[in-house]
Amino acid sequence: MKSTTYIKINAQQPDQEAIQRAAHFIRQGELVAFPTETVYGLGADALNEQAVEKIFIAKGRPATQALLIHVSSIAQVYQLAADIPRPAQLLMEAFWPGPLSLILPAGKLVPSIVRAGKATVGFRMPAHPVARAFIDAAGALAAPSANLYGRPSPTSADHVRQDLHGRIAAVLDAGQTGTGMESTVLDLCARPYRVLRRGGVSVEEVERLLEQNLLVHMPDQQAAYHLKVKILLASDSEEMKQCLQQYSQQGKVGLVSYDDRTPITGAGVIHYRLDLYGEENLVYTILRNAEEQHLNTLVFAPLPEALSGRAVAVADRIRRAAGLSL
Repeated sequence: MKSTTYIKINAQQPDQEAIQRAAHFIRQGELVAFPTETVYGLGADALNEQAVEKIFIAKGRPATQALLIHVSSIAQVYQLAADIPRPAQLLMEAFWPGPLSLILPAGKLVPSIVRAGKATVGFRMPAHPVARAFIDAAGALAAPSANLYGRPSPTSADHVRQDLHGRIAAVLDAGQTGTGMESTVLDLCARPYRVLRRGGVSVEEVERLLEQNLLVHMPDQQAAYHLKVKILLASDSEEMKQCLQQYSQQGKVGLVSYDDRTPITGAGVIHYRLDLYGEENLVYTILRNAEEQHLNTLVFAPLPEALSGRAVAVADRIRRAAGLSL
């Protein structure tokens, strides 16, 4: 087990000494976790194959899953992509820096391990001041989320510590991240253009800008996270009540609801509130809190039928956590 260095840094006014300490680890071929406006990322020099390989080892991530390249300027995309079509330019101008990742043809400089042997690679320009300063100092970073493979994405440095302490060289600790919602991933090499992951930029926003419909990839409904808590999504209120009654006899139970009204569920049920349309996606925080509170079961209330905008992406994370509903 290696020693992990924690570097405290101001989220809005990054200290250059701290940035340079973290960048030094990157130049040495090491891994550094860093905050973005979505979740914490785990960065390595995007052009260093040996460093990028450490990402897969630290996370336990399959090498068949390509990595996104995080940049701090559009000029870096021009250096690393083989082609940037006009729609990509429009999207970068409209949504960068921000939570939109674009899949483009990969240039010759991008190592095969970053793109999982494919001819394409994804690019994102984060908006977080620390991330921008860090990439300015260290260069383009290959970076997935800074968690063990299959765990909920980390929204704080403490979440990174829980998963990766002793596995990576350093953590740029800027406290809690902003939205807690990963970037939207849009494949511009597919026809029609394809949304591979819903995220911080809504499908509707992209469709309005491009003036065309997108094909939205539907994730499978198997449970996507490795958790010590049983996660369930009720299909209606009656099923929710039956579930709470049944599982409260087996251990501690939590309920996640979506408005200010607290359902009458009986004593002993721990309540969490989740604003589907809020600026923050608290799904990952709630999942980790449920583990820390040693819940046996966490039940998500039935989702509203009509959802739009970022609420669709939040609902997607809930379904992924629960797998198939009850």
